[in-house]
Amino acid sequence: MVTATTSTTATSATTSSAKDAAGKIISTLSAGSGVDVNTLANSLVEAEKAPRKAEIDAKVKKAEGGISGYAAIKFVLGDLQTAFTSLKNQSSFNTLVPQISQPNAVSVTTTASATTGNHTVSVTQLAQQQRSISADSVPGFATPLSQVNGGAAFSLIFKNGIDPTPAKSFTLGSSAPSTSVITFKAMHKGDTVTVNGLTLTANKSLSASEVGELFDELSTTSAGAEAAGGIEASAINSTALATYGTFSGKFLTGYSSGVNNNGVLTLTSTTNNAADIAAPTGTQFSNTIDVAAASTTPAGIVAAIISANLGISAQLINTGNIATPYRIMVTGATGASNAFSLASLKVGGGEVTEVSFGKNLQSAQDAIFNVDGMAMTSSKNTVTDAIAGATLNLTATTTPNVPANLVFSRDTSSISTKLNALVTAYNDVNTMLGVVSDPKSTVETYGATLVGNSVVGSVRNQIRQFITGNSTTPAGGLSALRDIGFNIDQKGVLSIDKTKLDNSLKNNFDSVVTLVTGNRENQSNFSVLPSGVAGESVKKLTALLDTTAPLTTQSTSLTAKISDYKKQLDRLDSRMTDLLARYNKQFAAMESLVGKSKSLQTSLKSSFEGMMAMYTNK
Repeated sequence: MVTATTSTTATSATTSSAKDAAGKIISTLSAGSGVDVNTLANSLVEAEKAPRKAEIDAKVKKAEGGISGYAAIKFVLGDLQTAFTSLKNQSSFNTLVPQISQPNAVSVTTTASATTGNHTVSVTQLAQQQRSISADSVPGFATPLSQVNGGAAFSLIFKNGIDPTPAKSFTLGSSAPSTSVITFKAMHKGDTVTVNGLTLTANKSLSASEVGELFDELSTTSAGAEAAGGIEASAINSTALATYGTFSGKFLTGYSSGVNNNGVLTLTSTTNNAADIAAPTGTQFSNTIDVAAASTTPAGIVAAIISANLGISAQLINTGNIATPYRIMVTGATGASNAFSLASLKVGGGEVTEVSFGKNLQSAQDAIFNVDGMAMTSSKNTVTDAIAGATLNLTATTTPNVPANLVFSRDTSSISTKLNALVTAYNDVNTMLGVVSDPKSTVETYGATLVGNSVVGSVRNQIRQFITGNSTTPAGGLSALRDIGFNIDQKGVLSIDKTKLDNSLKNNFDSVVTLVTGNRENQSNFSVLPSGVAGESVKKLTALLDTTAPLTTQSTSLTAKISDYKKQLDRLDSRMTDLLARYNKQFAAMESLVGKSKSLQTSLKSSFEGMMAMYTNK
């Protein structure tokens, strides 16, 4: 409406200008004076160009407005999609608040898999690392650069402090098979353990349970095993097993191993009254740290230990001794299995006098604790597998004989926050749809840009259905969001009845979760399985925002139209340039004729005046 009026007004003004110009030339010609043909030609061209250009400009403006309108709708729909996405997973509703009665001893963090409930935790010992220092029986060092071992190179021999040799308990069977119970220990990389002729070399640090699992379920009763005198290591080794260790030797016939039980394995003889197997053996792998002659200083020794990257750290400490204040302190990782020994060795044999680490300031030990009556140990003070979905951080021992009470309660406030964010996002979409489709809207850029557009109506109907439609996963008497307090008024504004929502979350929580999420987790948008209100809405919003959907294709079409309109303007400019040239040529010829007529007029006037003078004697 506005565009049409503007175009008519512009056309009238231009037509009036042309009439004025025409009147001027007539007056001028009749008066016999000169004419400004350039102004006249430009005025006539502009009179012809203006209405057409105004029409095309109006189309460009309308198309640009449409593009802005579609972009605005897509933007607010993106926010609505984000709001639904935050609610589509079952874990989105599983926000727990842990409360513990002795927070100085234990702190807790939870993941989405944690559940509500009460637990007890007692901590009797924290995990700690071994700390060893240059022994008090020898002097320290005067400076960090004091020479050690007379400047001669030497080595440090590092061993993990746990002997991996398993324990064995034998029971002779008289009219039954004999048994030999093997209790394994943790192993470090390079350690070896031999049981019944089969040797395992650890390729990484292994727990006692992992060692037991590598030896379990070895049966020597098959014909092949009996013929070979046992199970060859080559029949056990594999690419997958190599991550943990490599076998050599042969698991001898006469005994078969059972199922591992947390590092305890029972070997049972294949005949009655069988003799015992050989005692298991174990060896510790030692690492050599070379200290070059140029590095035979306290600082050089520290650097050599650190660069060896053996799981221990080293540092120089100042004891305050006046003469020899510096000593080297070596620290391992927490846990009893990370105890270690470190000794020096001269090139020709013997220990370097100034370098001895036999003094332990602190011994390595495991954390000892109890969760819900179950005794547990851990090499670390961060425990992730004692309570499902929870991480316990042990920081001190609990009060003796008084366990800490741990309560996981549901945090419904965070859920309410997400649902309220959904309400805000929905209302933002509804408002924007009103702005772009209202012919009276004065909102800059977006207002009245998609008046009467069918896409706007389609989007409005679809998002309304997200709220009012029934869930694909109703539960516990809840069929749609209206059943938990959602309501759309006559103006299309969404709100939540807080009392109704709080009551649903308190008394029917599991059903609310099913209603909204379908109890799904990270479900694909392409899945055909029912996924609740949020999951289904995310799928539909994804489709609305797809590049093949009308919101995008219509915008793309308008962009193409604008390009075509600009080409029309270019062609119009070209035609008007040619028209101006034609007018200038025509008016130049006209001016030449007028000039000749004016010259004749002057000549005739002179002749007539002469004749009059003759007749009047003047």
